[in-house]
Amino acid sequence: MNKKRIFSFLIALVLVFSVLVLPTESLATSDQKVVTILHTNDVHGNAIEDEGGGKLGYAKLKTFVDSKPGALLLDAGDVLHGTTFATISQGDSMISLMEQVGYKAMVPGNHDYNYGSKRLVELANGSSIDVLQSNVVDSSGKTILPANKIYEVNGVKVGVFGLATPETKTKSNPLNTEGLTFTNYISEARAQVIDLEAQGAEVIVGLVHLGLDDASVERSNLLAEAVPQIDLLIDGHSHTVISEPMLANGVLIAQTGDHLKNVGEVTLVVNNGKVETKTSRLHTYEELKGLTPNAEILAEIATIQEENKPYLEKVVGSTSVELDGVREHVRAGETNFGNLLTDAMLDISGADVALTNGGGIRASISAGNITMGQILEAFPFTNYPVVLEISGANILKALEYGLDSAPEVVGKFPHVGGMTFKYDVIQPAGSRVFDLMVKGQPIDLEKTYKLVTNDFMAIGGDGYEVLKEGKKIAEYPLLSEVLANYISKLKTVSPKVEGRITQGTKALEPGTFNDIKGHWAEEYILAGVENGFFKGMTDMTFEPDTNITRGMLVTTLYRLEGQPKATTTKSFPDVVAEDWYGPAVIWAAENKIVEGYEDGTFKPNQEVSREEMATILSRYIQHKNYPITKIAVAEFEDEAMISSWAAYNVDVMQITKVMNGKPGNVFDPQGKATRAELSKVIFELDNLLNAEVEKAA
Repeated sequence: MNKKRIFSFLIALVLVFSVLVLPTESLATSDQKVVTILHTNDVHGNAIEDEGGGKLGYAKLKTFVDSKPGALLLDAGDVLHGTTFATISQGDSMISLMEQVGYKAMVPGNHDYNYGSKRLVELANGSSIDVLQSNVVDSSGKTILPANKIYEVNGVKVGVFGLATPETKTKSNPLNTEGLTFTNYISEARAQVIDLEAQGAEVIVGLVHLGLDDASVERSNLLAEAVPQIDLLIDGHSHTVISEPMLANGVLIAQTGDHLKNVGEVTLVVNNGKVETKTSRLHTYEELKGLTPNAEILAEIATIQEENKPYLEKVVGSTSVELDGVREHVRAGETNFGNLLTDAMLDISGADVALTNGGGIRASISAGNITMGQILEAFPFTNYPVVLEISGANILKALEYGLDSAPEVVGKFPHVGGMTFKYDVIQPAGSRVFDLMVKGQPIDLEKTYKLVTNDFMAIGGDGYEVLKEGKKIAEYPLLSEVLANYISKLKTVSPKVEGRITQGTKALEPGTFNDIKGHWAEEYILAGVENGFFKGMTDMTFEPDTNITRGMLVTTLYRLEGQPKATTTKSFPDVVAEDWYGPAVIWAAENKIVEGYEDGTFKPNQEVSREEMATILSRYIQHKNYPITKIAVAEFEDEAMISSWAAYNVDVMQITKVMNGKPGNVFDPQGKATRAELSKVIFELDNLLNAEVEKAA
């Protein structure tokens, strides 16, 4: 009987799991139809699998798409530009592969305009892929590309319309969209819904390159809130990975991240022309990497790579000097290659200043002719220049960050154009940069400047978080392209190290030390220095946590007293008037503020315990005839550790509140007194005596 029950239970489990693994189509009733939509976005020319980068590539994507017969494959933009593979043919290589993979439609992203609007239209007209865009019109008010298209998927009419981001005006070279107007995206979306429904669409899909970045004015979530008649938004632009279904006002929003690291799949269940259920999921590279790549796509990629060789061997100009891209050089100091690159960035952008990271320069180029292949070897990454509006204060913070570990060899080391500065590695991190000049003038920390940097750093890459405070106002083609075009324009380049970035010694204001910022005693130290009670251990350091000596303590009291002249020159055998502490010790001994040891010496260089400091301070207070009224004082937990000769003086410190105990209600009588502690007690002592003078007056 038990065996039968167990067998019945196992049969039930088998039936349950059989239901769970049935195709999605089987979940629909006879009146329902299932629509499957596959999608990608922000591929940026990454057509080739990159296992290390987790990028699937088109060959394996084709295999995956073929496993989903009848699915509608869409791309949400920024696909035609971003790698050498894509840019050599000005996007044609990507379009060709996308056709083979099976894409039905795409919307142009801002970087799909990088070859100019005419080239985009040319690619669209020559392709079987529908490039949809409803909100971009020319000077006559006509759209330059089709606005929408209806596709039949599993017997369902799916209407798709395209929307491009108005940020294309600034996030591609402005010349690329010259003469074009981006109409209101929400108004256009409403018009597209009406048009598609009139054409009989049962499902409305917005194929949009808008994104979800809060810094963008036009966003897909705002579109969903405004136009709930849209069933689905296939989105791009912000490189957002939406791993779980995201609904906004009932509209499903889907986005896959970037670079073919994920493939999106949306499932819609439609009943009698209405969408009943909608869901989405991501297929990650880890999930799909085991797929067998499509042989035809691989062969096409190999052919394109062979065709690219003449481009890579093309001479763009020459250099009369070696362009220094040695790792240990570009990550530790100014180089002529860094200067050439930042000059090229300034040239294309017209920005005030340029900033890029040494880690982005990967190889040197020898004197002689320069090929495109050499430039790509030196700049293999797909970074591009962006212009930020940013304050002078944040430019300074960025440079301070880039130099906080100097002279270590680090990728974040800054290379600059349009500005010069010096830095002092002796100073603490955050206080090293000085003499920062922009176009020959001292930087104005309150002024807003135009800074051109690379897109990686602009979003906080290499730790440049402060650059995220800037407002992005423009983007340009790949750094490698910008540099190649700049060299081509000049024909021959001869960059040199010209002192844009130099090491030096930072001059400090009197009383300014590089080791007290943020210290608990900073306020007391600065007050003591300002009043002339203290000096630094060096011109640049105070050494707040260094233990004080008897000579230091007495000299500080002597300065507090106004450095009076003693009536004698005699004191102790180990002290003479010519010593730096000599006059102070002679004065203190004459006024019975200090006493010598049993052997008659003063021991001026001996470190001072806290109970010794309390005793000398107490004697000074008595010397000043300050009235001491004996009152009950709280006992310290280590009261028994206080020497009998110091007990009264420790009480005086409590009564006058000149010197306190330590956390845990201990006095730590034998603990060594530090320069920071001395700065605090002198501050309190000065206030105490000044208050008494005012009271007497």
